[in-house]
Amino acid sequence: MTGAAVPDGDARLSQEVLSQLARKYLTLAELRRARAAGEPIPGKEVFRALAGEFPGALNELDNLPFDEIERRHDALSRALAGGPEERWMAWMHGYHTLMRAALYVKIRVARREELSDIAAAALAERAARHAGTPVDVAFVIAVKAPPDGRLNRLVLGRLATTFGASMAEIRGTIFPRRRAEGG
Repeated sequence: MTGAAVPDGDARLSQEVLSQLARKYLTLAELRRARAAGEPIPGKEVFRALAGEFPGALNELDNLPFDEIERRHDALSRALAGGPEERWMAWMHGYHTLMRAALYVKIRVARREELSDIAAAALAERAARHAGTPVDVAFVIAVKAPPDGRLNRLVLGRLATTFGASMAEIRGTIFPRRRAEGG
């Protein structure tokens, strides 16, 4: 996934980013419909590709109510047509890009005992290119030892700082838990 860096609270997302998010929710809806219809589960490569492009999407597939998946797709379609963006759109895009960067860094620092400033700076630059979002040395170092050992907390904390919202509000908005439903 390419696209704009995490925007500030007043910036609009690019058409490319809105289109990518809309495609993600269309894919989630199709997967959920197929599951509800009893169709065979797609191969692992389908889920691996989805998670690689959109880290956190499998959480949404498993936990978002179907009507919320459709609502998000519809809202993104309206935004693509020039309508208003909802705050969750930038939060979700930010989550995907920052988590993609964090995962990129994590596999490169997991077994290293020490990380020099020069190595961290080079890794930050590579992670930024890979994820399509600015990554600094502090982020790389934080990935090596994230809060409570959880990359999710690191990413949500960064988003909270960027957007001036609480971690709980962002997490509860982008990853609400699904109530019991038929599909």
